[in-house]
Amino acid sequence: MLSATLYNAYTASSAICAGVQTGLLEAVRKDRKVDVCAFSIANGLDDYVMHAVCEAMAGHRILDIVQTDQLVVAEGPEFDDIYRNKGYFLWLVRGYGDMLSRVGELADIDAAFEAANTRCGRSIAQSGRDYGAQFVDPIVTETIAGMSFSVMADLGCGSANRVIHLARLHPTKRFVGVEMNAGAVEVARAAVAESGMSDRVEIVHDDVRRLREREVYQEVDTVLSFFLGHDFWPREDCLATLSQIRDRLPNAGHFLLADTYHSATVTGEAPIFTSGFELTHAVMRQKVPTVAQWEDLFLESPWKLERRIPLDIAYSEIFHLTPEC
Repeated sequence: MLSATLYNAYTASSAICAGVQTGLLEAVRKDRKVDVCAFSIANGLDDYVMHAVCEAMAGHRILDIVQTDQLVVAEGPEFDDIYRNKGYFLWLVRGYGDMLSRVGELADIDAAFEAANTRCGRSIAQSGRDYGAQFVDPIVTETIAGMSFSVMADLGCGSANRVIHLARLHPTKRFVGVEMNAGAVEVARAAVAESGMSDRVEIVHDDVRRLREREVYQEVDTVLSFFLGHDFWPREDCLATLSQIRDRLPNAGHFLLADTYHSATVTGEAPIFTSGFELTHAVMRQKVPTVAQWEDLFLESPWKLERRIPLDIAYSEIFHLTPEC
């Protein structure tokens, strides 16, 4: 029955998230077999709870219980698929779990501000690093490898993982990470210092939607921005943001704007991430644009769409933009 399937899937999703948070999935991938009692003791976890977590995943063939008297688990037939997509489960259950448990309350006409503050930003960032490393970064790396640049800016750089990674791949280039969240700026600057690349990577505290005039922006010839574009909307606000990015970075000849857009015509079962992304953003009153709306907007912006590069996340692409002459 559908009701039982959905109910049990919700429980399994929570167990998968717990497996990510506690390191259990990583331990199974590394060691192939894990003594759950010993794992729990070593990590300060409750053995009884971890038994239940394993059993919930075993019920969906994610784990195999290979020894029952003293619980030992191994990879099940579905483990590889779940491990590859584990970041999505952390995003859904921990990142947006509080919001999703309260959608009925947050639908209240006056609850928009409250809805936007029910997210766990730390978990969302952690999950983004996980699925981004698998489904985004290889395509970005390949795309940038074919480009000529001297100074690259990442607008909305977060913890600076991407700029540090790119700086390692391009040791003769300079990078600028731009981030508006003060906490993330602190983390990013510490990460850059630890990487030993402070001479080539600069982190700037600035709002992407209202960039200030800075000398370093004049040197930028290539711009990146990942999964921030839908936050620029509604349409007129987005046009204003793209215009001021063009003004503040006048020598940027390429702009790789990557984002997830609204599915618009999904029927039947949606691919992983799509329904969660669209529901959570609707609760936050963020109207995610369709790809057609993006293309229409570019026609009025100071940027010309050169090509669309699909990412390995459903309804997600890199829009490769160049300045309109």
